Order: sequence, then structure tokens, then C-alpha cells
Amino acid sequence: MTELHDLTALELVAAYACGDTSPTEVVDHLLARIEDGDRVGAFTTVSADRARAAAVEAERVLRSADRAGLPRLFGVPTAVKDLEATAGVRTTLGSALFRDWVPEHDDEIVEVMAGAGLIGLGKTTVPEFGAACYTEPEVSAPARSPFDLRRSAAGSSGGAAAAVGARLVPIAQGSDTAGSVRSPASACGVVGLKPSRGLVTAGPAGNDGMGLSVKGPIARTVRDTAAFLDVLTARTGAGTVHPPRIDGADGYERACDAPVPRLRIALAQGSVSGAPVDPEVAGAAELAARTLAGLGHEVFARDQAPDPELTEGFRAMFTALVGSRVMALDEASLRPITRHLLSRSREFSSAGLAASIGVVQARARAWALDHADVDVVVTPTVTAPPTLVGRLRDDADPAAELAAMTAFTGNTVLANATGFPAISLPLGWSSQGLPLGVSLTAGWGREDLLLGVSAVLEEALPWAHRYAGRAVA
Repeated sequence: MTELHDLTALELVAAYACGDTSPTEVVDHLLARIEDGDRVGAFTTVSADRARAAAVEAERVLRSADRAGLPRLFGVPTAVKDLEATAGVRTTLGSALFRDWVPEHDDEIVEVMAGAGLIGLGKTTVPEFGAACYTEPEVSAPARSPFDLRRSAAGSSGGAAAAVGARLVPIAQGSDTAGSVRSPASACGVVGLKPSRGLVTAGPAGNDGMGLSVKGPIARTVRDTAAFLDVLTARTGAGTVHPPRIDGADGYERACDAPVPRLRIALAQGSVSGAPVDPEVAGAAELAARTLAGLGHEVFARDQAPDPELTEGFRAMFTALVGSRVMALDEASLRPITRHLLSRSREFSSAGLAASIGVVQARARAWALDHADVDVVVTPTVTAPPTLVGRLRDDADPAAELAAMTAFTGNTVLANATGFPAISLPLGWSSQGLPLGVSLTAGWGREDLLLGVSAVLEEALPWAHRYAGRAVA
């Protein structure tokens, strides 16, 4: 018999419709799993009473309303990244400085999720202010890969990916400034989508002013990812940049069933950061490319050359962004890596930062033109398998830590720099049974194409049977 936590978001919707289960039963079951031992460090705060009350209301609505008029994922449990203010729920931002902060308002993305009838079980663990590609904050336990509890869930959406991978929730909200949805998805054996710039609302509080950060879905299946993206795009994004959006409330979900035309696909091994790619990670990308070729697509190799100008310019932008968030806080109470980024940000002149932004824009445009003749670019998501907890962290030498994080993330910054959508799929597995993400990138606004190809790959190289239950039991 299938356990409730094994059901995907869309399977839960179907189970609600035929009366096999209810939101209260599912929420109680998942809260019990979390409360019995969140071994992956997924949650910083669990809002059990709030979730149970929402489940009771969802059940009342499901029993009394016309289901056809309800949002697609109504009553499905989820979790909110701890960088998003949530009214009445402790929101730490991963920092000891905000250990006891309970906001009085919701960030816009939280409003969107609540408006769709999703039931939040709590706040998922993040590094301090999201400023690391591992998730080891002072306010909660480290987020760990469900496939090996010695290994990091990456970051900064590490708690969200760990929650989905450990089947504590079927879907979770993440955000991505330099790979923060895709790196954790790779480490936790789940799907992580970084949408096109401007597609998902960030609201006033979530707009970084540089166009790097986006909100995005994390799920176990491509179809759940698409359905969650339909939810997240229900409200027009803040700002003036809006890519074309597929029509219909279930448009991205429908894209998973649309026929995929014969595509030109580039396999780009290597790393824009110049870091070497682990052979097993490269092998996972090669497997994906061979599979796509076997499905009739035109696939060819086009190695990714290192781009130190892009890498250094992007690092300057990221540093300035973190510095702007923490400049008014008590510096002595910040984590060493956050203090280091703040210190570096103070070294930038306005002209120097503007020059870095210009370099990144130019190099991103050059990358886009170099790949203008292809529909999809396939790369390793990150350069290495999931790292051991504490391996990337270096409190004694945060400059070395920053360099190590840059090396690990490898190519993820490209999608943030170009604004293109990119998805990480758990298509490879190491000799130790660890998930190895493979990234697919398409043109701006082509989430429909990306999801269609991903659905085909999921069918050809299924991963559902790879559940990491033994590791987290």
C-alpha cells in the first residue's frame, strides 16, 4: 500500500477528489514524520497548529465547493523558504540576529501560495541570508542530503530540497540567485527549476535590483514542478521585465504532455568557473545527452570554456547584494562568510560595481549568442557530488570558502546572468548511490520547452524508485 508521504502533489489532488484521503489526514501524517525526527535538517520552524487549522478549512471547502473552481493544488502541503517573511511564523533568515523574528506581514510569494490553497507546514532551513551554497546556519541543524546524512543538501534552498527529497512535503518553494534552487536539487535527488527572469513575482522585498534572484519550485517529479510553477506564476511579477507566459491556469502542466519537436541540443561539459568537473558528474550529463540523441534529437558536444571575467563580475554583484542586505546589522554577530562579503562589498565604488554589472551583462549576452543555434544546453548542474557537511565551510578563511563555493557551483550562475530558465534533474547516480543533477537550459520564456523535454527524460531515465528512505529512516 502506498504511504501518504509517497504521493506526489498531483496524486494527492487526485486522492482528495476520490475521497481516498483528506488534507487533515495528510497534514497530520507529514507533521508526524517531521516531529518524529527531521533527520535531514529540513525545517527551522514547524508551524503545526497553523497547518492543522488550514487543513481543516481546506477540507471544509473541498466538501462544500465546486472542485472545478478551485486552484489545481488546493489543499496540498508545502513549505516556505526561511528567507520569505511569513506573518505570524518565525522567520530567521538563517541568522542568529533574527532568531526570534515573527513578521507581521507576508512576502508576496507567500501570499501567492496561500491564495492557491497550499498548506504551509513551516519554514525550511537556509544559510545566513542565503549567502552560501551549503546550508549550515547557527539557528538550526544543517540541511543534509536524504541519500547520505553525512552530506550537505547544498544551498541556499537546502532545507527545501531536503524536505522534498525526504518526503516530508511533496513540493517546496525555493529561490535562486546563483544556483540556490538547482544545487540543492542536485544534492537531494529532486527536481529544481530556476524560472526565467521576471516570470515569478518577487514582490518589493524580493527584488534584488540586479535581476539575478528568482523564486522557483522544487518537487519530486517534472509534472509536480510544472503544476507548482502554474501556481507561482498566477500573479504578474513585480518590475517591468515579463517573459511570455503560457496560456491557462494549467499551462505549464499541459506542456509536460505536448509533443516535443526534434531539437538541437548542445552538451556543454566543463565549467564557466574553470573548476574541474568530477568524472561521475560529467558522466551523468553524457548519459542525458545520449538518451536525448536516442530519442531522435540532434545532439552535439560544445565544451564550456572557463570565463573568468563573468565569474569575477558575478561574484562582485553577489557580494554587493549580500552587503546591501546586512550593512545595517551588528557585524560582530554575523557568520564569517557574511562578514567577509560585507567587508568586500565596502571596497566597491559605485563605478566599480557598475562596471562589474556591465561585464556580466556582456559576457551573458556572448554566451547566449554562442548558443543561439541550439534549443537546449545540457550541462552538469554542479561540479561535484554532494559534499560532506562542513567541507565547503571555512570560518577561518572565508575568502577560501568563497573560492570553494564558486568552484562547486560551476555553471549555475549562467542562468542567473542570462535570465534564462534552467532545470536540474536527478538523472545520474554515483558509484556510492548519490544523486548527480543534470541541468537543462532553454531560451528566455521557454519553460514550456524545458518542461516538455524534462518530462521525456523522466520517462526515459526514471528516478522515482531511487527514494532515499533507508538513509532517513
